[in-house]
This record gives sequence, structure tokens and C-alpha cells, in this order.
Amino acid sequence: MKLFFATAAAVCAMALPAQAASAASVQAAPVDPVKAMKAQLVTGKGVKITESSGITLDFTADDRAMQVQVSTQTVGTLAFDKGNVAAADLHVRMSSRQKAPNPPYRVIAEGRNAYVTNAGIAKALPSGRSWIQSKASGRGNAVLDIGVTPAELKFMLDNASEVATGQYQGTAKLADFRHDKSAGEGNVEFHLYFNAQNLLTRTVVDTTAYPDDDSTAYDQMVFHTDTRYSGWGAKVKIAAPPAGKVISEKKLNAKTRTAVIKAGYPETGPF
Repeated sequence: MKLFFATAAAVCAMALPAQAASAASVQAAPVDPVKAMKAQLVTGKGVKITESSGITLDFTADDRAMQVQVSTQTVGTLAFDKGNVAAADLHVRMSSRQKAPNPPYRVIAEGRNAYVTNAGIAKALPSGRSWIQSKASGRGNAVLDIGVTPAELKFMLDNASEVATGQYQGTAKLADFRHDKSAGEGNVEFHLYFNAQNLLTRTVVDTTAYPDDDSTAYDQMVFHTDTRYSGWGAKVKIAAPPAGKVISEKKLNAKTRTAVIKAGYPETGPF
């Protein structure tokens, strides 16, 4: 069979040189990266994500220069629904230069809800409960904001130049990047990486923000986010934990709340 196709190809090449040359010259145009991403954001599909982020805060206290650094490592899966991130199942570890790393925790987010657990949290909760449920106060769910949206990708591409095959680099003012004039003074530098199908594989975003006036409590804030994507188009289904395993954060008494925070539950909640 292979010999047959090889012979047929050779015959066609000799018999129809003009047509062969024409066919060879016609190549499918690369899919626009934004369209390529939008095509992936369909119900039942998802992507794996790995993100390293950090905040460095410089400030002055009692005429002394001080600095606080907080880092977060996030690994997990995002599930899509009609053009958006509908749910997430993530493992998160936070640490700061000032103290030892907090115990990592798992968070499942969907709708306005976030459910958090780890072995220590489950042990500290009332018998039969192993997840803490928290509800976002607004319409949005900050846990689902991880990653880049098509609109954000378009903005970055519109303000970037290709520096190598599948790699782009650009800059923008902070207010323009966030589409918010009240974002304050600052600059953003970003790098984008794509695979052969023009699907996003990595983004690196560095933001430097400055105070608007002397009353601000910091001198400079630097945000660094390195996000990697893999497995675009995989079938993904993320469900909330069974109701019988969940307890609302609002129902935690003071003793239990102290215990779960010590075990790794975010002190200010998952949002």
C-alpha cells in the first residue's frame, strides 16, 4: 500500500507539474491566536495550567526601607463553558520571604463558590466534613480569573511584536492594560509563546505599579506571573464536592477557624 501511494505521487508529479506546483504553493493560513483560543472555550473541554506568581512590595516605615515578598504556585485544570472559564480544580501553595511556606491546599471553584481542603483542614473540621465553602460577595469569582482571556490576549498581541517564531513581546501602560483609568501609574511588560497551532503555551507578565500620591502606603509594587498551558481541548468535568462533605466558612467557630488557618486555609479566604 505504501508503495502504491509513493508511485502514484511520483506519477502525478511528472504528469501534472503545474498543478502540483500550484497545490504546493497553497498552504492554509495560520489560525489567528485569539480565534484559536476561542475555539477551545467550549463546554466539556479544558486546559491544564501551571502558574508561578509573586508580589514584591517596597515601602518605607520609620524612615527605613522595607520589603515584603509573597509567592504563589498554582497547578491544576480549568473547565470551559461557552467562551469562559466555568470551573477550576487547583492545588495552591503560598509562601513569603518573612515566614515558612503555608501548607498547600486544594480549591475547587465554580459559579460564585470556592471549596477548600487539605489533610489538615479536613482533620480540623467537624466529623464528616472535609471541605470549607466560601461564596464570593460579588458576581465574579476571583479563583476563576486565573489565566488569560481572549480579550486580554488580543490586547497584548495588538501591543506586541514577534521576536521569534511563535514568540511575542510587548509593553503597555498599567491603566491601558487593565482598561481602568483608576489603576494608577505603572508599566506592564509581557511575553507570549504559542505552539504550531497558534495556541497559547505560556505567558510571562511583569507589572510595576507606583503610588498616585504621598498618602499611599507603599513606594512600589512589582507583580510577576508566569503561566503555562498544556492539553488544550482535553475533556474536563469539574464538580463541586458532595454537599454532605461541605461546611460553610460562616459556620466555623473561632477555635475551628484558627485551626484550619494553621492547617493552610487562606486567612482572608480563597478569593
